[in-house]
Amino acid sequence: MYGFTLIAVLAITGGAIAYIGDKLGTKVGKKKLSIFGLRPKHTSIIVTIITGILITGSTIGVLSLVSKDVRTALFGMEALAQKLSTLSQEVASKNVELDTSRVALESKNAEYAALTLKVKDTAERLRAISSELTAVIAQRDRTALELEQAKGDLETSKQALTTLQETKNQLDLRVQLLNQSKVTLEKDVDRLNQLTTKLGEGIQVVREGSIIYRAGEILSTFTLPGGKSKADTELALKEAIYTTNQGIIEKLGIENKNLGVLWIAQEDFDKIVTTLVNHPEDVIVRISAGGNTVYGEPVVGQIGIFPNRLIYAREETIYMSIIEGGSKAAHPEQSVMTFLQKVNASAVEKGILPDPIQGTVGAINGADFYDAVNKVKRYSGKVMITATAKNDIYTAGPLKIELHVQEVSK
Repeated sequence: MYGFTLIAVLAITGGAIAYIGDKLGTKVGKKKLSIFGLRPKHTSIIVTIITGILITGSTIGVLSLVSKDVRTALFGMEALAQKLSTLSQEVASKNVELDTSRVALESKNAEYAALTLKVKDTAERLRAISSELTAVIAQRDRTALELEQAKGDLETSKQALTTLQETKNQLDLRVQLLNQSKVTLEKDVDRLNQLTTKLGEGIQVVREGSIIYRAGEILSTFTLPGGKSKADTELALKEAIYTTNQGIIEKLGIENKNLGVLWIAQEDFDKIVTTLVNHPEDVIVRISAGGNTVYGEPVVGQIGIFPNRLIYAREETIYMSIIEGGSKAAHPEQSVMTFLQKVNASAVEKGILPDPIQGTVGAINGADFYDAVNKVKRYSGKVMITATAKNDIYTAGPLKIELHVQEVSK
């Protein structure tokens, strides 16, 4: 109904202006009036043109006043297009996050299934050992009873007494070992049950939350001395783990600074300590996430050690290449970026430890990058680009470089 009313208003307004214009033009023609010294015929034409302009202007004006969509189409189309582009980018970003969470959920489901099978197997072993323990205790009691009976006739049963005593001692030792195994298995069952509960909670968090650490992500890097005593080595490694734990607490914003959020297996800890004690030189110790970790569950860490040696001396050439410069360089930014990728590959091959997630060994700031790109553009013909070390670079990195661009002699 609103549209028909608007059309009627526009038709009436246009018809009125056309009618007035026609009458005015007729009147001007009959009276032979003149505007700006023009002939009456030309004056009549000008009146007709002005009438058409008024019809068009009034039509647009009325539409703009009564319709927000018309105002948007006339004056807000660019802003609407920008908003549409921004929303499209946000949708793409959310899709990427959804895919990441879906992969994490599948991983957690697989881990949960494996842990459930392990709990079941451990529980079965515990039942078997409990049954064996019961049988051994019964046999021990029978043997003790026989021993007491044999003591009544010591002269005639001395040999049997000795044999029964040895049997009793063996059975006592077996009972002790089985009790220890039972306690150990009970602890394993409790730990696995707790881990299963945590994993179930972690799966729920994966469905609702986001990953804070990805599998293999570096948590911290330290340089520790080798060849020290076991006590000194354990102390140094514990300090490194404590520092890493505090860093995780700071990142997550946890108020309890004494909370142990980083879990390192005792077996891994002892193995690294033994390696450090037997290694005569300093080594690089990396602590990384053993798996994808979501908020609310502990970070299971892995410890890796690497030899710490000098890879590049200061101002040493790392990599050089000849590329097209000046007007022949169709995409200078891409050429410099390809060169940097080759520098990264060369440094990794030489022995610098890359980031396990991104595979990079360093970064270059934007100013240095675009300075090199502008030099490539400025020179004509072929140019040689060289990457040199800013300072002494060791195995742990990071790789800090300087780029040198010079024109190749023709």
